Amino acid sequence: MTKQIQKIKAFFRHFFTLNDTPNNIAGGAALGVFLGIVPGEGLATTLILATLLKLNKASATAGVIATNMWGTLVTLPLATFFGGYFFHIDPSQLSENFRATYQLGFRYFLSKTIFFDLALPLIVGFILSAGLVALVFYLFIYFLLKYKR
Repeated sequence: MTKQIQKIKAFFRHFFTLNDTPNNIAGGAALGVFLGIVPGEGLATTLILATLLKLNKASATAGVIATNMWGTLVTLPLATFFGGYFFHIDPSQLSENFRATYQLGFRYFLSKTIFFDLALPLIVGFILSAGLVALVFYLFIYFLLKYKR
């Protein structure tokens, strides 16, 4: 019985360790930042993906907690810019349409007009802007760990 408890303790000690390569730590942080910015994703998704991709779970957790919800609000203008650019919609018009339809609730979210004209450009914009921010964080953390360690 005590051997099982020791194995469980060792598993959790290993699970949240920063004694890892700079690539895995930076990759975990970038994954956490990405999933923290993209609306609807959270800590559980981050831990599952970090485990599947064999990235550092502690840095992924720190990344998602640091950017959760606040990162979404900060990157909304960048998301409307990217979404508007790729779907040929004026970003200010996209923001105005979002504000106008936000109060309608989830029931109208899946309607054809709202989904294709508003939600899809914003989703693509959030994915692209979160990817850009995550790439910047990855490069920053990687070089910081690689050359300042």
